[in-house]
Amino acid sequence: SISFTRLRLTGISDKNRWFATSARGDNSVITLLKRLREETQVSITKAKEALQLNDNNYDKALEWLLEDAKRSGATRAEKVKGRIAKEGLIGIALREGGGAIVEVNSETDFVSRNTIFQDLVTRIATTALFLSSDLSPRAARPRITDIPLSFLESSPLLPHPSTTTAASAPSITVAESIVDTIGNLKENINLRRAAVVDGEGAIVGGYVHGGGESWTGRYGGLVVFGADGGGLESKAGEDIKKLARGLARQVVGLNPEYIDEASVKHIPDDVDKHEYLAEAVLLNQGYLLGGGSVSQILQKAGEGLGGVKFSIFDFVRWECGEGIEKPLEDFATEVMKQANLPPSH
Repeated sequence: SISFTRLRLTGISDKNRWFATSARGDNSVITLLKRLREETQVSITKAKEALQLNDNNYDKALEWLLEDAKRSGATRAEKVKGRIAKEGLIGIALREGGGAIVEVNSETDFVSRNTIFQDLVTRIATTALFLSSDLSPRAARPRITDIPLSFLESSPLLPHPSTTTAASAPSITVAESIVDTIGNLKENINLRRAAVVDGEGAIVGGYVHGGGESWTGRYGGLVVFGADGGGLESKAGEDIKKLARGLARQVVGLNPEYIDEASVKHIPDDVDKHEYLAEAVLLNQGYLLGGGSVSQILQKAGEGLGGVKFSIFDFVRWECGEGIEKPLEDFATEVMKQANLPPSH
C-alpha cells in the first residue's frame, strides 16, 4: 500500500517542492492526491504530475487528467482497434417498469474481471436504461428493443444505481469512457449491442450469471411481463419482484426459444414434438425453483393477487461473445507468439 507519510516527507527540491509540508504537518496536498486517485483511479505518479502542473488546483488537475486520458486512450484505441474482442461481460440495469441489457467486449477474460471494466459495463447499462424513455414512438405493448449504438455512445455516462460514483467527476460520453478505459487497460474494448424495455405497464426481471458481482456476467437476460390491462407494475411487492428475477433466471438458465406454443414457427423433423415444446417454450418449461411449469407459476401468482392474469410480453437472453469467431490464423499466430517462435509462412 502507499505510505502517504513517507511521500509527504520526500522531495524538497524545486521539482518536488509542492510535496513538502510545514512542521505543523499540513496534509492538504496529500488529501488532494488521495481524493484524485480515488475518483480517477490513476497511478500515484500520474496524480502527482497532474497536481504539479496545475499548482495543486484540484479542479484543474482533474481536467488535465481527463484530457491526458483522452490523448493516451485515443492513441491506444487506434493501435488495438483491429484486434478481436470476444470476451467481456453482459451488464443489466433495472428500475420500476424498465430494464436495459448491454454487451461490452474485451480481448481477454482477465480484463473482464477487472473492476474498472465491470464499472464501465454497469454504467453503460444504466445510461441505456435512462435513454429508453427517449425512444419514439413508444411501443403499445411492452417489448425489448435494440437501442442505436450511436445514440448510446454519444450520451453522457451515468453512474449505476448500486454504486457510489463521485458526483463531482466530470461528465464524459459513453464513447469517451470506452476510449479512456482502453488507454487504462491496454486492450481493445467494444460496445457490441444494447437493448431496453420499451413501453408502459411492464414488470421487468433481470438476471446475470458467470460474473463477479450482481449486475454483470458471462450470461444475462431480461423478462418483461405484466397483468392483462396493466396497472400492477407500481404495486409489485417483494413476491412479484422475486418472480420477475426468477423468470429472468429461467431464461438465462434454460434458454427458451419462444414464449408460448402459438409463437413456435418450426419444429425440427428429427425431434419428438412433445419434448421439443416442453423445452423450447418458456411457459411449458418446468420452473427452475420448483412448483410446476412457468405457466402454472404465473397462474398461482395471479390467484394470490385476487385473480390477476399474467402474460409474458418478451424476453431476451445473451451470452457474451456469441457469434464472434476468432480467425484460425490469428489464433495460430497468438500461440506462436506465446511460445516465442517466429510466425509460420
